[in-house]
Amino acid sequence: MKTLCIEGWRGVNHSIAMVNQNQILEMVKDPRFELFHKDAPFFMPHWDKGKLDSGFAPEERAIIDALPDPGDRVMDLRLRIASPVRLGDPAAARRNATFVVTEFGLSGKSFDPPEMAPSALTQGDDFIVTPTRWSKARLVDYGFDADKVQVVPHGYKTDTFFPMTPEQRQAARAALGLQPHETVFANVGVATWNKGIDLLLLAFAELRLQGLPVRLILKDHQGLYGIGVERLFGELAARAPQLNSPQVRDGISILSTSLNLPQLRSLYALSDAYVSPYRAEGFNLPVLEAMGCGTHVIVSGGGATDDFTPPELCHRLHTRPGTDADAPQPVGAFVVPDLDDLREAMLQVVEQRLTPAPRREAARQRLAQRFSWGTVTKQLLDLMS
Repeated sequence: MKTLCIEGWRGVNHSIAMVNQNQILEMVKDPRFELFHKDAPFFMPHWDKGKLDSGFAPEERAIIDALPDPGDRVMDLRLRIASPVRLGDPAAARRNATFVVTEFGLSGKSFDPPEMAPSALTQGDDFIVTPTRWSKARLVDYGFDADKVQVVPHGYKTDTFFPMTPEQRQAARAALGLQPHETVFANVGVATWNKGIDLLLLAFAELRLQGLPVRLILKDHQGLYGIGVERLFGELAARAPQLNSPQVRDGISILSTSLNLPQLRSLYALSDAYVSPYRAEGFNLPVLEAMGCGTHVIVSGGGATDDFTPPELCHRLHTRPGTDADAPQPVGAFVVPDLDDLREAMLQVVEQRLTPAPRREAARQRLAQRFSWGTVTKQLLDLMS
């Protein structure tokens, strides 16, 4: 049995921490490894496990928290999974895997210290893990050796994210005051430029002002980053006054509190479509979780989600490569989603012009097999064994 120490984040709902915690729950089942954990410093000092609940059940949290610190013991293997990337003690493990993910591209801010060379993380048998081909391309752009970067996708909790029965879905919608005839769109994420929430708001406003019975639920990450949708809404409304129309505002609900996993599943499953017109993503886990609930997704084409969005469950928006003229500031590689295509894709949902249900369900079942946390974590551990 090999010893494996994870240096990462536990207890909060940041995406990297969620990946780490879900992987831990699968790693403990693998008899090839004896697991340990060192808690890496949080990206922001105000992150509080009591306020940024990771949403796991008490018995799962107990498993995650039970991994011991190895102290001074030298490990066979180490997995670094935190940001910025730190080397740590070079003598702490005989072989290292380092999780590195990026949306637009890497910079010195991605590493501690900022001048760390890519080769420092790939000495000998050490290697890099990243979750999508998009992210790998950005790492290679930065200087990483392509042969040293392994793509291992994220997974989702198939025991949590699965469809509701029609009766459950009707009850969940009724509890939020949603009418049966209304089409509900949803998005989960921090309201930053790369997420494309501004495009979603503009497309939604057009449909709403046409008198269509549409609703929009936005779950932001005010607690993690202090960035709420309301600030974005105010900035955007200065350029698009129609967003201030009571008709538009009355159709939008904003959730800023933490949701546990069953609540998040309910949000996905009661929605008619999950909409993510992103400009750049490293992976975009909510898209995978929403599809796991059987929900149609609308995503940007040409980006990270190309790796895991089957056509039966998604509409990939037309995009073009971004240029400096498209960005508020130089940011690296990104795509520019077509707003007209976004509006048309949302209209298709309103008019129920989607793939027939049996084909959608077959695609969802294939997705669950390929992208369960058990399947993808085994891929990672196989690379380390």
